[in-house]
Amino acid sequence: MQILWIKYCAIIAMAIFFSIPAQTAALSDQSQPEKSITLDEAQHWLTTGEYQKAYQAFLFHAESQQNALAQFTLGLFHQQGWGMSVDMKKACLWFEKAAKSAVPAASHLLAECFQNGFHGPIDFVQALHWFQQAASLGHGVSLCSMADLIMMGKGAPKDPQKALNLCQQAALSGSVPAQLHMGKLYLNGDVSIQNPQQAAEWFYQAAKKESREAFYYLGLIHRDFLNDPVHALDWFEKAASQGYLPAYFLTAQLYFNAPVTENTHLPTAENLAKAYMWLSATRQRSNDSDEINTVEQMLAQVEQIMPSSWKKDLDQKISQHLNTFHHQ
Repeated sequence: MQILWIKYCAIIAMAIFFSIPAQTAALSDQSQPEKSITLDEAQHWLTTGEYQKAYQAFLFHAESQQNALAQFTLGLFHQQGWGMSVDMKKACLWFEKAAKSAVPAASHLLAECFQNGFHGPIDFVQALHWFQQAASLGHGVSLCSMADLIMMGKGAPKDPQKALNLCQQAALSGSVPAQLHMGKLYLNGDVSIQNPQQAAEWFYQAAKKESREAFYYLGLIHRDFLNDPVHALDWFEKAASQGYLPAYFLTAQLYFNAPVTENTHLPTAENLAKAYMWLSATRQRSNDSDEINTVEQMLAQVEQIMPSSWKKDLDQKISQHLNTFHHQ
């Protein structure tokens, strides 16, 4: 719930920022209680998990008042499954209503509906149209979604350079999602524009703003393209330390495979302890059965040489970390 509410707040704030009117004044007719409920009250019920009450209040404002913010929020209910089963078809219908009232984030999500076939047959031309609409209303990262389609020639002629230029507009404005997107385009986009060095530059920009995902990708670049396992480990562990699950096992692997000492031919104490911690954390959080099997085998090797007296303290640190980041 916490993560979903953070996302909800961010989008709602965006909608308000771009001057989408909100019906917050109580209605004059007191004979029907629902008519006196404001959107502020509805949002409060949503934050406290009173989904049925919140939904009915938003529904009243969406239908009777044609309030675009309420329509958009109903789309989020169906998209996120707040108090109900996820229903992308219904979500898209509400996003369309809000998008026609120029809600930027609704336009972006409606584009995704057309892109993924949730709103009828897949229609990349319509997806590009609504991404463009969202971008024109200030939702800059929609330019990067347009770039993905143009990079592949979906809905428009394939043009990798045009795709880069579009996303770069948003990235240069300081948008972290757009900077990450630029990095991925340079890393995994069309072969004609792949450039790991340029990818790293954009990931560095996002890393300056403490993006965990940027830390992770910088780890990949240092490992796979720069042959620099030392700095790769630094970046992976920085991401893992902030709860970024994809970095857990990669961090554990590098500690596990670190060079042994010349005298004992065993891992250093720090590398052994870190390998145990990140392997244990991976085992507890991973949903990948193959990865877990590999982790179990590696842990068995670590525990053969790790002093048993370390285990209690290390397990406590692992528990503290997982308790801090278990929602992420």
